[in-house]
Formats: sequence, C-alpha cells, structure tokens
Amino acid sequence: MSEVLTQTAAQWLPSDAPGAFVEFNKRALHFLFDAQRVILGEMVTASDEILEDVRAEMHLAAEFAAKINEAHSVENIRAVLKECGQHQMDVFSRESQNLLRRNQRLVEATSQLLASARKQ
Repeated sequence: MSEVLTQTAAQWLPSDAPGAFVEFNKRALHFLFDAQRVILGEMVTASDEILEDVRAEMHLAAEFAAKINEAHSVENIRAVLKECGQHQMDVFSRESQNLLRRNQRLVEATSQLLASARKQ
C-alpha cells in the first residue's frame, strides 16, 4: 500500500525538494488566480443585479409619490398604499430570489474551483 502512495506522489511532484516547492507554489498561484477570477466575475454580476434592483426601487418610489399626489381621499390613499405595498413585496421577493441565485452561483463556482485544484 505504501508503495502505491509513494509512486503516486512521485508522479505528481519532482523528486528534488526545490522542484517540489516550485511545483507546490505554482499550483497555489494558479488556484489563487482562479479564485480571484471567480470572485471578480461574481462581484461584477452581483453589482449589475443590485443596480437593477435599485432602479426598480427608485421606480417604485416615484410611482408611489405620483399616486399619492393624485389621491384626493382617504379611500384613494388606502388603495394606493395597498397597491404599492404589494409592488414592494413583489420587488422584495425578486430581490430575495436574485440573492439566492447569486449564492448558488458562488457555491457552484467554489466547488468547481476546488475540484479543479484537486485534479492538479
């Protein structure tokens, strides 16, 4: 059993200590660059999605202000509050789904990164 482990280690790493150190550092550097690429990519995607969420919130606030301005009775104001509250809940639901999707992408990217690092 120990012969198999020794042969496997000999296949992956050079026999001399400096060569093994260089190989280890090379793999670590590639892993770090891949991790940086994944993180930066997810940051760009997340910032785009968050910007879209902020735009939706601003549109909702402008719509609410316009409707409150047009309301002339307590009944109209109550209807506007109910309608805009439902819109706010819809936006909140969509933002939560986006957050969940971003986290799933990050977990998938992390698992792929770790799997590729293990293969090397």
